[in-house]
Amino acid sequence: MTQIIFYKCIQFPIELLVAEFLFTFRLARRRCFLLRYIAALAVCAAVFVFFPLPSENAFYVSFMYLALFAVTVAAHKFAYKERWIIILFCCVAGYTVQHFAYELYNIVLNLLGAADRPSMNIYGSGEILLFSNPLIAMAYLYIYIASYFFLYFFFGRRIKVYDISYLKNSFIFIFVILILIVDIILNAFVISYLSSPDKGPYFVVVGIYNMLCCLFGLYLQFEAILRRQSESMLNAVKQLWAREKQQYEISKENIGLINMKCHDMKHRIMSIGGRELSNESVKEISELISVYDSVVKTGNEVLDIILTEKSLMCAKNNIKFNVIADGKSLDFIRDDDLYSLFGNIVDNATEAVMQLDEERRVIGINIKATDMMVSVNEHNYYGHELNFENGLPQTTKEDRANHGYGMQSIRFICEKYKGDMQINAENGIFNLNILFPRGD
Repeated sequence: MTQIIFYKCIQFPIELLVAEFLFTFRLARRRCFLLRYIAALAVCAAVFVFFPLPSENAFYVSFMYLALFAVTVAAHKFAYKERWIIILFCCVAGYTVQHFAYELYNIVLNLLGAADRPSMNIYGSGEILLFSNPLIAMAYLYIYIASYFFLYFFFGRRIKVYDISYLKNSFIFIFVILILIVDIILNAFVISYLSSPDKGPYFVVVGIYNMLCCLFGLYLQFEAILRRQSESMLNAVKQLWAREKQQYEISKENIGLINMKCHDMKHRIMSIGGRELSNESVKEISELISVYDSVVKTGNEVLDIILTEKSLMCAKNNIKFNVIADGKSLDFIRDDDLYSLFGNIVDNATEAVMQLDEERRVIGINIKATDMMVSVNEHNYYGHELNFENGLPQTTKEDRANHGYGMQSIRFICEKYKGDMQINAENGIFNLNILFPRGD
């Protein structure tokens, strides 16, 4: 009983809170965070100390540790400004890490023959062994530090607020929590049954099984994030493509109107002859000529439409838009994909240069082909510092969950046509380079 009281009041709280901190310290914090966190720790300490422990009954001990864990979840919710499911996600991951380290430590003790009985009491690591033997104390520290470090390295550092924000009440996450609960309860009953020295080998086998359950649970948790994020990203890109397809049809009609105006301009000039022009006529012809100057001819109808549309937009915003393009070399790309690809490329560049003075509002696009490859280069100036993740610049907008899909769309289209995309940003110049194998 002394062992389990020590473990419940001192050892377990420290182990659990440190493990949970590995997954929560990146979360958004409430105002007066330090005071809130200290107050939350004080409440946790009081609950851990005064929680009743009438016996070592396996079922009650399991309930006790689950209840103590629930207190830490509430404490973190008090300190961090996140949804309940995000707090629960991080705390479950922390508990799983603590349980893994606990199982590994007790297995090592049993293999070394250092434990007075296989289980070291129900969920107790034995304060007498821990503090009376320096080697045992060092083993404890090394095992817990190593376990926490490696599990944080493989899982914890992947925690980021804009990643977890994709998390919903999914079946996978609920399944992970059930694994943790079943593991705790079954572990308590198994330890209670294997509490005699002659059953040490069975305890080691059960401990290994529990460690594997912990690893599997962590894997499922983070797979739930990845899966949800991928689904949200795919849905967003599909919606983006659908809107761009509609925009393509509208743009096609608009470019048709521009061509009609250019045709009218030709006939208007021919009808002038030697007559003197009024100021109104000169102004009208100048406007028609300015529209004609924005028309891009590359040899590819779709590319002409999207680049002409973007050229008009750039002219309106005093952006120099320079295009040297062999559009025919991109005929192997579907119309909607080509429209989406260059629409996103130019939109991202436009957004970047609009934050600069007019002298640096310059966007350049070069498309050239060889016998085997087609290269696409887009370059522009930029002002804000760019952060890259997985080779892509991250959006500078606060609402990351609903922005940044343009670059993802560009990458998807490149991969679809077996292209290679490289991005670099140095000395205030952003360069996007794409290399496609020729489709003909």
